Amino acid sequence: MKNKVIVIAIAIIFIVVMGILGILYLGEQENNKNISQDTNVNTEVKGNYDAIEAMKHIETSNTIEELNNIIGFEAEKSDYSEEYTWKLDNKNSIVLKYAGDSPIIQANIDKSKIINEEVKFPAISELRELLNNGSFTYEELVSKLDGIEGVLAGKTTTSKSYMWVNKNEQILYATFNNESGKCTIASIR
Repeated sequence: MKNKVIVIAIAIIFIVVMGILGILYLGEQENNKNISQDTNVNTEVKGNYDAIEAMKHIETSNTIEELNNIIGFEAEKSDYSEEYTWKLDNKNSIVLKYAGDSPIIQANIDKSKIINEEVKFPAISELRELLNNGSFTYEELVSKLDGIEGVLAGKTTTSKSYMWVNKNEQILYATFNNESGKCTIASIR
């Protein structure tokens, strides 16, 4: 009889412990769900455009005031340099900085939003060979990538940079000279 009472007590303790663990687990799942929902709320785009669309409307010749008007809100200026940032949401922004007197506009784009399952990158050795043999144009690169257009990710007064993201989240960056149309820099990361 004494052993039966001990077994029943152990069973009751086991059931209570499992019940508490179950409640804690469900509470943690609900907490994670709330955090996920909170994170999604912060992805609302601020301003007139997302980063990809903003790059189509802005130029390096625009003044800060013009850029503020085009993008839809005032940039944050760095305390340390002549750099301006428009934070469009928690993962995307536009940055204007200067190399001497030359403006550089760069889009920081959440790569998960532009992944293309179809794009297949050439080998880095093939890109190097193409660059060494007189380079290639944007159109030639798009053709090599089976017609898949890049996303405009940067502008200077003399060039434009594009990016592609493949299914493995690798990024192909290529910069093209405005005058010659030829690629000057290409990299895969």
